[in-house]
Amino acid sequence: MANPKAQSWSIDVALAVIIFMAAFFIFYGVLNANPEAKAGTLKEEASSLVRQVASGESNIRIVDNNQINISKFNELKNLSYDDLKSALKISGDFCIYLEDEKGNLVLINNSYKGIGSPNINLSGTPCSQK
Repeated sequence: MANPKAQSWSIDVALAVIIFMAAFFIFYGVLNANPEAKAGTLKEEASSLVRQVASGESNIRIVDNNQINISKFNELKNLSYDDLKSALKISGDFCIYLEDEKGNLVLINNSYKGIGSPNINLSGTPCSQK
Protein backbone atom coordinates (compact mmCIF):
# COMPACT_ATOMS: atom_id res chain seq x y z
CA MET A 1 0.00 0.00 0.00
CA ALA A 2 1.35 3.45 -0.89
CA ASN A 3 2.34 5.93 1.77
CA PRO A 4 0.07 9.05 1.47
CA LYS A 5 2.65 11.27 3.18
CA ALA A 6 5.25 10.40 0.51
CA GLN A 7 2.86 11.35 -2.28
CA SER A 8 2.03 14.63 -0.56
CA TRP A 9 5.70 15.47 -0.15
CA SER A 10 6.53 14.78 -3.81
CA ILE A 11 3.64 17.00 -4.97
CA ASP A 12 4.93 19.79 -2.72
CA VAL A 13 8.42 19.44 -4.19
CA ALA A 14 7.09 19.42 -7.75
CA LEU A 15 4.98 22.49 -7.02
CA ALA A 16 7.99 24.28 -5.47
CA VAL A 17 10.14 23.48 -8.52
CA ILE A 18 7.44 24.82 -10.86
CA ILE A 19 7.08 28.03 -8.83
CA PHE A 20 10.86 28.48 -8.71
CA MET A 21 11.19 28.00 -12.48
CA ALA A 22 8.33 30.43 -13.15
CA ALA A 23 9.93 33.05 -10.89
CA PHE A 24 13.28 32.52 -12.63
CA PHE A 25 11.81 33.02 -16.10
CA ILE A 26 9.84 36.08 -15.03
CA PHE A 27 12.96 37.59 -13.44
CA TYR A 28 15.02 36.76 -16.56
CA GLY A 29 12.34 38.26 -18.81
CA VAL A 30 12.26 41.51 -16.81
CA LEU A 31 16.06 41.88 -16.93
CA ASN A 32 16.29 41.22 -20.66
CA ALA A 33 13.31 43.32 -21.66
CA ASN A 34 13.63 43.56 -25.43
CA PRO A 35 17.35 44.11 -26.10
CA GLU A 36 16.53 44.81 -29.77
CA ALA A 37 14.56 47.89 -28.72
CA LYS A 38 17.53 49.09 -26.66
CA ALA A 39 19.83 48.57 -29.66
CA GLY A 40 17.39 50.47 -31.87
CA THR A 41 17.31 53.38 -29.43
CA LEU A 42 21.11 53.47 -29.32
CA LYS A 43 21.28 53.48 -33.13
CA GLU A 44 18.76 56.34 -33.29
CA GLU A 45 20.72 58.41 -30.76
CA ALA A 46 24.00 57.72 -32.57
CA SER A 47 22.48 58.79 -35.89
CA SER A 48 21.05 61.91 -34.26
CA LEU A 49 24.43 62.81 -32.78
CA VAL A 50 26.19 62.38 -36.15
CA ARG A 51 23.57 64.52 -37.90
CA GLN A 52 23.92 67.28 -35.30
CA VAL A 53 27.72 67.49 -35.38
CA ALA A 54 27.84 67.29 -39.19
CA SER A 55 24.75 69.32 -40.13
CA GLY A 56 25.12 72.81 -41.53
CA GLU A 57 22.15 74.18 -39.61
CA SER A 58 23.18 72.85 -36.18
CA ASN A 59 24.94 75.11 -33.67
CA ILE A 60 26.83 72.03 -32.41
CA ARG A 61 28.36 71.39 -35.85
CA ILE A 62 32.06 70.48 -35.85
CA VAL A 63 32.37 69.46 -39.53
CA ASP A 64 33.00 72.10 -42.21
CA ASN A 65 33.43 71.05 -45.85
CA ASN A 66 34.09 67.42 -44.82
CA GLN A 67 36.84 68.45 -42.39
CA ILE A 68 36.86 68.65 -38.61
CA ASN A 69 36.87 72.22 -37.35
CA ILE A 70 39.17 71.93 -34.32
CA SER A 71 38.13 75.28 -32.84
CA LYS A 72 34.46 74.19 -32.85
CA PHE A 73 35.50 70.82 -31.45
CA ASN A 74 37.29 72.67 -28.63
CA GLU A 75 34.13 74.69 -27.95
CA LEU A 76 32.27 71.44 -27.37
CA LYS A 77 35.09 70.26 -25.12
CA ASN A 78 34.64 73.36 -22.97
CA LEU A 79 30.96 72.54 -22.31
CA SER A 80 30.15 70.43 -19.29
CA TYR A 81 29.06 66.89 -20.09
CA ASP A 82 25.54 67.55 -18.80
CA ASP A 83 25.21 70.74 -20.90
CA LEU A 84 26.45 68.94 -24.01
CA LYS A 85 24.14 65.99 -23.38
CA SER A 86 21.22 68.39 -23.00
CA ALA A 87 22.14 70.33 -26.14
CA LEU A 88 22.37 67.10 -28.15
CA LYS A 89 19.08 65.84 -26.64
CA ILE A 90 20.58 62.42 -25.91
CA SER A 91 19.56 60.31 -22.93
CA GLY A 92 22.35 57.72 -22.96
CA ASP A 93 26.06 58.14 -22.34
CA PHE A 94 28.18 59.00 -25.36
CA CYS A 95 31.72 59.81 -26.44
CA ILE A 96 32.67 61.74 -29.57
CA TYR A 97 36.11 60.70 -30.78
CA LEU A 98 38.12 60.64 -33.98
CA GLU A 99 39.79 57.71 -35.73
CA ASP A 100 42.25 57.67 -38.61
CA GLU A 101 41.72 55.51 -41.70
CA LYS A 102 43.32 52.53 -39.89
CA GLY A 103 40.94 52.77 -36.93
CA ASN A 104 43.49 54.28 -34.52
CA LEU A 105 42.34 56.93 -32.06
CA VAL A 106 43.45 60.46 -32.93
CA LEU A 107 44.37 62.81 -30.08
CA ILE A 108 42.69 66.19 -30.44
CA ASN A 109 45.11 69.07 -29.90
CA ASN A 110 47.54 66.41 -28.65
CA SER A 111 45.71 66.56 -25.33
CA TYR A 112 42.47 64.53 -25.24
CA LYS A 113 40.92 61.52 -26.95
CA GLY A 114 37.29 62.53 -27.06
CA ILE A 115 34.37 64.49 -25.69
CA GLY A 116 31.72 62.84 -23.58
CA SER A 117 31.03 60.61 -20.64
CA PRO A 118 33.85 59.77 -18.24
CA ASN A 119 32.09 56.38 -17.85
CA ILE A 120 33.18 55.40 -21.38
CA ASN A 121 36.75 54.19 -21.80
CA LEU A 122 38.83 54.71 -24.93
CA SER A 123 41.95 52.53 -24.92
CA GLY A 124 41.78 52.24 -21.15
CA THR A 125 41.31 55.94 -20.33
CA PRO A 126 38.04 57.78 -19.76
CA CYS A 127 36.61 59.78 -22.64
CA SER A 128 37.68 63.46 -22.44
CA GLN A 129 40.96 62.56 -20.78
CA LYS A 130 44.47 62.20 -22.23
